Amino acid sequence: MSSVSQGDAVRGLALLTAFGDSLPGNRGNGLRCTSCHLDNGTRETALPWLGSAARYPQYRARPGYSENMERRINECIARSLAGKMIPEAGRDMRDMVAYMESLRERSRPAEHEPIKLVGNVASGRDGYVAQCARCHGAAGEGVVGLAPAVWGAESYSVGAGMARQFTMATFLRHNMPYDRATVLTDQQAADIAAYVLTQPRQDHPGKERDWPKGDPPADVAYATDSARAAGKPMPAARPLLPRRVSPDSLSR
Repeated sequence: MSSVSQGDAVRGLALLTAFGDSLPGNRGNGLRCTSCHLDNGTRETALPWLGSAARYPQYRARPGYSENMERRINECIARSLAGKMIPEAGRDMRDMVAYMESLRERSRPAEHEPIKLVGNVASGRDGYVAQCARCHGAAGEGVVGLAPAVWGAESYSVGAGMARQFTMATFLRHNMPYDRATVLTDQQAADIAAYVLTQPRQDHPGKERDWPKGDPPADVAYATDSARAAGKPMPAARPLLPRRVSPDSLSR
């Protein structure tokens, strides 16, 4: 782990918490890594980084191959941050990985069962207004210094994990509203997710090549070549915005 020993975990956390300001040339939207990985990746219900370093390299179905930690971070940069990937052997990546390594020995919590309910968009619109708009804005644009954008050009791309219905509903159920989490029922969380995910967001080039073995999850947000070839049902098209920056040649 020589590359890890050269990394600065403190600087790595600073990059993860202020990605766009720290690396403006790689910025694709208004999010930062800790917009979803709450409490610096230590909140057990919010996609935690606890113990993640010990899980990589690991096979992941979306790319269809084994990913190391550097590659996994770059995938998040390209998809959730709609940004340009960073060199995997560079200082910035070493520092980010060093922060992940600092959490290696922390116990990884058991994952919650995903909420696999069909969401009602109309009910979700009402739920968003009542529970979410005060922090994330009436038009999903976010509020500077308070909460990130949840749709539009400043939010995550369609290729992000959070753009999947089950993932978002489960995240909402256990973490939102931020100041009084767990007030939503499973159905309310599913409804709000369904509404938010009907709104426009940046595209992710190359997304059609995801899940190359034809095994996309039921809630994947877009059609894939392998699923189409297998004759599987295609998801409904979602409104997409032009990409601000290319993920770069590292993406495939």
